[in-house]
Amino acid sequence: MKQQDTRFSQQDGVASSVVFDVDNRKLYASKEVLALCSPVFRRMFESDFRERSAECIPLPGKVYRDFVEFLLCLYPDTQKALTDDTVFPVFSLADEYQVEILLRKCENYLLSKCKDTNTSYSSLVNILLCAENYNIKDLYNVSFDRVSKIHPLEVSGIHEYSKLSEETRTKFQKLREQALDVKLTDGNVHEVLRIAADYNDHDLVSRCESHMIARCKKAEKPLMHGLCNMLSAADKHKLTKLKEEVLELAIKRKSNELEASPIFKTLTPETRCKVLSKRLRIFEGLFTKLCKLRCHCCRKHADYSCKICFISTTKECFESAGLVF
Repeated sequence: MKQQDTRFSQQDGVASSVVFDVDNRKLYASKEVLALCSPVFRRMFESDFRERSAECIPLPGKVYRDFVEFLLCLYPDTQKALTDDTVFPVFSLADEYQVEILLRKCENYLLSKCKDTNTSYSSLVNILLCAENYNIKDLYNVSFDRVSKIHPLEVSGIHEYSKLSEETRTKFQKLREQALDVKLTDGNVHEVLRIAADYNDHDLVSRCESHMIARCKKAEKPLMHGLCNMLSAADKHKLTKLKEEVLELAIKRKSNELEASPIFKTLTPETRCKVLSKRLRIFEGLFTKLCKLRCHCCRKHADYSCKICFISTTKECFESAGLVF
C-alpha cells in the first residue's frame, strides 16, 4: 500500500488536529489546512456548531476513498494529480466545501479531456453532465460542442445522456435539424459537411460534395484559398469525386500560389504529391510540344533564335493547357 493511501488513517500529533468519521472509519486531518482552503471548514471550526468541540465529526454520505483523494489533492505537500477515476468525486467535494483552487484544477482537467480526441463518448457526456450540474459555462460550451458531434444513435445509448436536462437534449435536436435542413452556400458548406460527417448523414455529405463540385465548374473559378479548403475537405472526408475535380483546377495554378497557401501545407503528403506530379506531367508535355514548334522566323533553326517568338509560343502552349503563364 502506498504511503499516501495511509496518510489520513493514523493520528499524527501536530498534523492531526481533527478527526472525521467517514464510512465508519476514522480519518485524521489538520484543522488549519482545511480552514485555510475551505470557508465551509473554517465556519465549522470557528462557529458554535457542535462539530467545533466534538471529538470525532461525522461526515454522513461521504465515501472514505473519495474523501482521502480530495485531501491528497488539497494538501500543499502532496498536491496529488487528478485522474479520470478521481476527478468527478473530487470535483463534487471541492464544490461542497467551496475549495476554489481545487475547483479550477478539476475544471482545467476536464477541459483538457474535452480537447483530447481519444476521450470516450461516455466520458464526454459525463463531463457535460458535470458542467450542467455545477453551471460551469466554459466547460459546458466545450463539452456540448464535442457531444454534439456524436451520432444520435450512439449518444442516446450512453446511460448518462438521459440524465442531461431536457433543455440540453432539445438543443442537440435543434442543432441536428438545422444541420440537415439547410440551404447550402459557399460560406456554410464546409461547416455543414463537418456536421453531416459527424452524424454519418451520407445524403447530406453527397449534397455538400455536389455543391463544391458545381462551384469548381463555374466560369469564375475559386481562389487558391477556396481550392485548398476543398482539397482539405476531400482529404478529410474521403470525397474522391471532389478531389479529382479540385486537383484539375489546382494543378493549373501557379506553383508559388500553391506553396504559399497555409492550408496546402496541411494536406496529406499523398495529395500534395498528386498535385505536384500532375503539374510535372503537364510541363513535360509542354516541353515536348515546344521542342516541336517553330515560329515563322525560327522554323529553320534547331533552337529558338527569336526571344519574342519563344515567349509568344510558350504563352500559347500554357494557355492551351489552361495554365497561367
